[in-house]
Amino acid sequence: MDSYLDKTYLASRHLKDADCLYLNITFEVFNGCKWSCHGCHVNTTGQDGMSEGELDKMLSLLEDFEQNSYKPFIAFVGPTDFFTASNTVEFLRKPKVVEMLHRFKRLSFLTTYLDGQTQQIDDVCDLLNELYSDIELEINISIEPAQILNKKYLAVLQRNKEMVMKKLHAFKDIRTFGIFNVFDYSVTKIAETLTNYDFLHKEIQHLFETTIDYNFSLGRRMDLDGETFEKTVLSISELFDEAISGERVKFLRFSFGKLTDSLIEKQYNYRNGKFFASPLLYERFVSFRPEFEIPIQDWKAREFEQWEHNTQISQYANVFDKDECGSCHYLGSCIDRGVLHLMDTYGIKKCVVARDALDAINFQKSTIKSDER
Repeated sequence: MDSYLDKTYLASRHLKDADCLYLNITFEVFNGCKWSCHGCHVNTTGQDGMSEGELDKMLSLLEDFEQNSYKPFIAFVGPTDFFTASNTVEFLRKPKVVEMLHRFKRLSFLTTYLDGQTQQIDDVCDLLNELYSDIELEINISIEPAQILNKKYLAVLQRNKEMVMKKLHAFKDIRTFGIFNVFDYSVTKIAETLTNYDFLHKEIQHLFETTIDYNFSLGRRMDLDGETFEKTVLSISELFDEAISGERVKFLRFSFGKLTDSLIEKQYNYRNGKFFASPLLYERFVSFRPEFEIPIQDWKAREFEQWEHNTQISQYANVFDKDECGSCHYLGSCIDRGVLHLMDTYGIKKCVVARDALDAINFQKSTIKSDER
């Protein structure tokens, strides 16, 4: 039997050998969504878009980043389903938006693929073919965890995905990742199934190219308390740790990955004229609390670097009020990813990462198959 390590997937396969920093920005600009996905806490009507003045500043900022050895990598454009948002075409057609997004290597969008043939799907696909076919494209699928055993549901996703791929005829290759919102899976009728990582992967691997990304959408809640945060994060940590404790799980992927991966990727969230840091806890954590806001006046890369520097210092200063961080060999890695800043924000003392899984990935001899996002 193959070991799980033989089929482990990691983000950023080639990035670890790069000689620059890679810049990802999530642009929260879409409004409107017809779906009510379990565990989703997106404000579907709270985005102001981007004014002409903001676009000018953003173009200048991206140029400054590039002059300081950053390469724009992925532009995530959201936060709602881009096939149902009310302003998708309007936003993506703006000349300065086209110019801005062309600074990036890849565009990334999110959809549920629950809609079949609609005029908006046609309009969005036509626009992408016309204006963006020279950029890599990524369309991620938001999957309802509670429907994972529903064959009709999965068939709808497959059929609609194939339809969209045909419409996007100008693109040679379109990347796809599967997104699970994280919530208390015990409230579902298939709670035990949702802890079986290997089974989940096998059920839906035909829909996308790697394994499941766990999205902590609850971070968007301004009233999120420490107890709820800790309970939710630990449930995913346990899932990953259990994935390497027996033979049933052969697939393991999360962006936290190897110690050398993702450290050179910097990701920020832009919403309504403000920038927010995006800590990496398995996947990127989105929160608009003031603790994550990056104060920007001049729209220069150095302002982001100063915030990162100050936050690193504060994390090191608070190490010894944690239960285990001070003696852990992942301390530097967690600080670089902002994990201790998350713990400080929500008042958590206990380790929130899947250390058994990280140990297996980083310290066992194997031929690990990596995945470049």
